[in-house]
Amino acid sequence: MAGRALHCVRDRCIALAAVLLLSGGLWPANGNAGEKNPLVLENGSCRLEVDAAHGTLLRLVDKEGHRNLACPAELAENFRLVMPLPDRPENTIHGREQALSRFEASPGRLALHWDGPMKDASAKSHAIGAKMSIELGDRSLVFRFRVRNGTGQKIHEVWYPGLGGLLGFAGAGNRSDVTFNPPPNHRAHLRRPFGQHLATYPGQNMAFVEINDLGSRRAMYFGAHDPVTRFKAFHFSEVGAGEKSNVVAHLVHFPFVPPGGSFEGSPLVVQFHDGDWIDGGKKIYRPWFAKTFGLMTPDRDWIRQKSFFQFIMLMLPEGNINYNFAQIPQLARDCRKYGVHSLHISGWQRGGHDNGYPYYEPDPRLGTWADLQKALRQCHELGVKVYLFANIHVHNLDTEWYKTELKDYNCESMQGYTYAIAGWGMGTLASRMGLTTPLMSFIDPSFPKLDDRLLVYFRRMAEVGADGIHIDKCYPQPLNFNPRISMSPDRSPWEGTIRLVDRISRECRAIRPDFRISFETTWDRFLPYGDSTWWGGNMASAKRIFPELVETVGVYQPYDYLGVNDAVRNGYAVMVAPHHFNRSMDYETWRGLSSYIREVKKIRDTLADSVFFGEYLGAAGVKFHGPGPGNGIEYAVYRNRKSGKPACILTNREAAAASVTLTSFEGESSGAVRVYRPFHDSVSARMPLTVTVDAERLAFVVEE
Repeated sequence: MAGRALHCVRDRCIALAAVLLLSGGLWPANGNAGEKNPLVLENGSCRLEVDAAHGTLLRLVDKEGHRNLACPAELAENFRLVMPLPDRPENTIHGREQALSRFEASPGRLALHWDGPMKDASAKSHAIGAKMSIELGDRSLVFRFRVRNGTGQKIHEVWYPGLGGLLGFAGAGNRSDVTFNPPPNHRAHLRRPFGQHLATYPGQNMAFVEINDLGSRRAMYFGAHDPVTRFKAFHFSEVGAGEKSNVVAHLVHFPFVPPGGSFEGSPLVVQFHDGDWIDGGKKIYRPWFAKTFGLMTPDRDWIRQKSFFQFIMLMLPEGNINYNFAQIPQLARDCRKYGVHSLHISGWQRGGHDNGYPYYEPDPRLGTWADLQKALRQCHELGVKVYLFANIHVHNLDTEWYKTELKDYNCESMQGYTYAIAGWGMGTLASRMGLTTPLMSFIDPSFPKLDDRLLVYFRRMAEVGADGIHIDKCYPQPLNFNPRISMSPDRSPWEGTIRLVDRISRECRAIRPDFRISFETTWDRFLPYGDSTWWGGNMASAKRIFPELVETVGVYQPYDYLGVNDAVRNGYAVMVAPHHFNRSMDYETWRGLSSYIREVKKIRDTLADSVFFGEYLGAAGVKFHGPGPGNGIEYAVYRNRKSGKPACILTNREAAAASVTLTSFEGESSGAVRVYRPFHDSVSARMPLTVTVDAERLAFVVEE
């Protein structure tokens, strides 16, 4: 009787939906993929068909791009729930096997309900209910999923929406050049045999992935537009076998929903568009991100404005002292002598660099808070800004504070072990070999008591005159199973990090309004707080979508002219770290390279809107005569974000001068350019133009 009543309710819902013949609305269509009367959401851009019996996703049509992503009914999916049982750790509940209890239809929206109980693969029932809503945007579909757990077990993983038929995006034969982006560590192609592709966030820079058809420049965007800071993954897997296989997409959360609890996942935005992943990121992801979280802009971030800075370690982790607080002003004079007006100081705190954390207070061997304040004041009188090195994710194991309290804040595995322990030695051969390094554990900064103690230190840094801090090792662990956390394992390390950074930024700026932060990270969520990141390549994908940010590379050896050239060509901020952070820019062996840096920086500062704050275009945007650059010549093109005018940086790796002929910049161009070279006067010229680049030097060609 109950089953008959349920079918009657569903039939009445379908009958009601049939009258909603509205543009952008929902209505049953005729049979699809062997299923009769699927539910349909449709607008001018796309059409989605949903099985009315189980709520599986049968077909998604890209009307403008003429892509038909049809999934055979037997392979169609919607959600999966991973709920390990004592005797079956892999126990999974498949939504495709659960009867749809009811649905709610309104113009542009469909809500699918599974009231439960649900059965797993062994036909065992579980008191679980779920709801998936699908909404039509202007050109997008937005999937939302909720689950409530009425069982006595934790639901470890939540997968949705199970969008299949993706091999249809590649076209007939599945041999077109269709790839997943932003670029992963290995290039995954969408064709049989496929296997699987996984992209985690955080992990990759941004919370979206795309399927890109490079030939037709058509793309499909998958974005987790999540206001909640938590770990998740995009998972694409092959289902079925042989020529009948297909690929299905899920967004996977790891909430570990407790008994009696509920969970709501990220809104997942699916949208077809023209162009590549960079176009999708700029047009879809960036506007959502900026509206939701905000963005720091280079004009408000003095660290971002510095294209070169000197990094010095006062004391190494083994106790070797290079300089004390009283010598900091001389370091500032030395870097200013070579045109550098930013000094970054590490190893200033108790224990030295990568030691003694989190005691962010002056090491008495170097001086006092008053001594540091006096030194910073003198640097400011010289026109040099100074910021300090710190961490929020690592604590040394050998302090009494760690043994009595800080160990309780560790990131822990499910078995209760500390996730990661690491150390970086510098002051002796044995420590550089990793044999005697001070060791640190990775911690979760979500504990209020810990945050309050850390904020005392950070506020004091601002009070004595520090212009900012660099927060290193910003790599939270994906999940934290420490039983003392107050949030779910997927949220605690990440949300705890952002909450602490937000407090540091707000409370230190209240003391010193120009106080700014840089980060070592691969995660875009720090962009509202600072535009400068370490290291080069960590945020390469994000930089294509957020040209505000700059990555950093180090120059450590006294004759590394090529390192300076490569950094400038690639648009990096240059960390000048003589003899691996141990000496001044005016150290005898460094004076030649420091003089070169002064000349290069002078040009780079003059052209900053083009080649340092401009949009990186890579190899696009300029034409060469003949085969183009060779003989050690490399290049990169930038576009001034204010004027739209291009600029090209040419570098020469060889020990002899080399020449290359530029015929034109692409697009509308006057042909009038100015050429800049270190130790030469700039000259005006017109394209086509032959530029000679001196041995191990560089040149700038900028449209006037």
